[in-house]
Amino acid sequence: MDWKGITVYVTGGSSGIGLESAKQLLDKGARVALFARGEQALTAVAEAFRLRSDQPEVFSLSMDVSQWNDVELKINETVDRFGAPDVVVNCAGVGAVDHFEKIDAAAFDQVMAINVSGSRNVAAATVPWLKKNKGALVLVASSAGFIPVFGYSAYSTSKFAVMGFAEVLRYELARFGIQVSLFCPSEVDTPLLEKEKATIPKETRALKNFGGVLSVEVAADKLIKGIEQGRFLIVPGVRTKILYWMRRIVPGPLYRFGADFTAMLGATRGG
Repeated sequence: MDWKGITVYVTGGSSGIGLESAKQLLDKGARVALFARGEQALTAVAEAFRLRSDQPEVFSLSMDVSQWNDVELKINETVDRFGAPDVVVNCAGVGAVDHFEKIDAAAFDQVMAINVSGSRNVAAATVPWLKKNKGALVLVASSAGFIPVFGYSAYSTSKFAVMGFAEVLRYELARFGIQVSLFCPSEVDTPLLEKEKATIPKETRALKNFGGVLSVEVAADKLIKGIEQGRFLIVPGVRTKILYWMRRIVPGPLYRFGADFTAMLGATRGG
């Protein structure tokens, strides 16, 4: 796939997978519009990109994906000022990891609003343009979207929902020539991973150790290659692929026994 001249919208573009994906796409010659809630960090990232010697085409606009009115307004403004999207990558997301009783309603609702409603809002605002361009929509979920994880009552719930949403969109949008992709990495070395260390239960750490940690560079590379290959489900990393197939093949009671046993060992040994 030749990315030269392709217009890509990336949410969550000021850090993590969104930032690295934007960097790699710019390296390939794409035109990139970046969105994130934090205007100061987003502006700094965009300015740093513009100072590159190859002078890439970069546009940035602060946007809260959880707010439909804001998303609709900012996407329309971006279309007017930068051009309609050929590819949309929704990387915006937040997490909350702790025992269920310690995640209050406000924290739970925020995860659902940004991860689930945010996916809906970004899709709703961009699909009309993707129809015209026969483009691609990429939703970022997680291995926690197909593997329920101890301590992830909010995050796993949101990512299970994103996976279901992506499946429905794939069916509905295929007739319009839109490629829908679902990116499901395990742990990626991002600020989100660093932030959760303060509250992660020992049982969670034990369960997550098997999946390993991907560098953000590898994660973004796998995401982009998945788009290029026209894949719906993009699961990077050998360990994560093993977990995916274990969840699909191993009978439910046996799988849950293994998960319960791993969590118990984690609690006993301290993760």
